Amino acid sequence: MKSTITSPARRRFLQGAAALGLGSTTLAMLGNVARSGQGPFPLRFFFMFTGNGHLTDHFIPVDTSETAFSFSSAITPLEIHRDRLMLLHGIAGPGSHHQGTSEALTGRPSADIEAGATGGPSLDQLFADRFRDSSALASLELGVDPGNRLEDQITFSASGLPLPAIGTASGGFDRLFGLANEDPAAAELRRARKRSVLDVIAGDLTTLQGRLDVSTRALLDEHLTLVRAQEQALEQPYIPVQCELGSAPTGDGLLATFQGHNASVANAFRCDITRVVTLRVGGYGGIESGRYDEVGIENGHHNAAHVGPGPDLAGINRFHAEQFADLITRLAAIPEGDGSVLDNTVMVWGMELGIGDYTHGREDMPFVVAGGKNAGLAQGRYRRALDRSYQDVLFSLTQVMGLTDVTSFGDAGTQLVEDLWA
Repeated sequence: MKSTITSPARRRFLQGAAALGLGSTTLAMLGNVARSGQGPFPLRFFFMFTGNGHLTDHFIPVDTSETAFSFSSAITPLEIHRDRLMLLHGIAGPGSHHQGTSEALTGRPSADIEAGATGGPSLDQLFADRFRDSSALASLELGVDPGNRLEDQITFSASGLPLPAIGTASGGFDRLFGLANEDPAAAELRRARKRSVLDVIAGDLTTLQGRLDVSTRALLDEHLTLVRAQEQALEQPYIPVQCELGSAPTGDGLLATFQGHNASVANAFRCDITRVVTLRVGGYGGIESGRYDEVGIENGHHNAAHVGPGPDLAGINRFHAEQFADLITRLAAIPEGDGSVLDNTVMVWGMELGIGDYTHGREDMPFVVAGGKNAGLAQGRYRRALDRSYQDVLFSLTQVMGLTDVTSFGDAGTQLVEDLWA
């Protein structure tokens, strides 16, 4: 039965509930009503992160009408999907360039930039935990030249530990392939063996705790938390996946990695292997020089951003837009009900810096939001949000994804960004 509560009404209710201090039970009831209108197909979440923000004329449309706007040169590849996406900016983002990466999905500044420590969970992991018993894989973390520094990470567990990204297309494919078409008996044997190994590791770590100093024990506690999280995941019912994934991707170049990851995301959502995927492009400084050579750009993203307006920076941003557009195309081509997988997928392209000359400013944060038609997201729109923070965007996405018992996210995310909805 379709919900009779419209998106604007739902937003007003949520804001009123928060103002009146209504409890999570009331909000959860609304969530059940809202989800009843989504039909038999699940919502998925995809987030692509790129660093270094955008120059003004690389993102702001040439014309500023909400519906009749022209895409700027650096994001023209998105033009073919104008009726499936929204350009949003004007969001205020606190923190610094370095902290911005870890804040991208947590909404909290890193307590220790060099260590990468931050408050978890990141938004994707909040979703992963909620959907954990609905798919074979709670979440998938992918990366294109993602780097290994802790300060580059965007995905964090509930305890604040970073979850590194898979940096090769073959690695992403293998992660899915290992779960697809597996014999149930063999799967249970594999899970039992893994549980046994984790039990031994947990026992060893517990034994070591009493022999260590305070600082070392804290680090050990973090590892033990991860082990226990894996143990809990293995306690979830086994969910078989019967779905053909096609051929494994080949090549390790920039374009091959992007395209391979996009294919894996499409497969993951089509086969319902997971409902939560992140794709990190480089780290807080982006992909460095050498990797863009194959697409005719000799500069690295970080350096090109510091240089400012020029063909290198425009070309890098355009290349990223091409890859985001490619994934939109793939998801839109997968039939689902009366529409497509894209209609049930909330896609977000975000970054850690704002719009403007490269001054490390975060006063005007840009987003591209695509898909999510059946979640009530606005499409074919260019909007500038006022008096809303980056954390408010993250909080609003929890509501879009149906987590209406969540009343805040990050440091200060409590207000709905109504511009997200149709």
